[in-house]
Amino acid sequence: MRRRRQSAVYSPGGCGCGLLLLPVIAVSIGVMFALAGLAAAALVLFITAIGVTIWLCRNREQRRVDGKTNVGWVVFLIIAYLLSASYLVFFVLLMISAFTGESVTVG
Repeated sequence: MRRRRQSAVYSPGGCGCGLLLLPVIAVSIGVMFALAGLAAAALVLFITAIGVTIWLCRNREQRRVDGKTNVGWVVFLIIAYLLSASYLVFFVLLMISAFTGESVTVG
């Protein structure tokens, strides 16, 4: 008895799973770029806050002579440091967990 040869149909992912995962991969890449953009913005905000702090320290006497207060700048600095530092810590912990594969918890 002669065996009939069956023709096999191959898909790029073997079973088509790769095609099903394409939307998930696309969303993951988009989330990665969004988080990287937020980290870059947090870094710029952190550097700006450091620059404003140095500027306020250098011009402290001149601002006192001019009768200007630092209340607005202090409020800006508190908000800037809290926003930027907390997100940068979150981003660093996220990168550590992504590259090591283990969950990183604080506290």
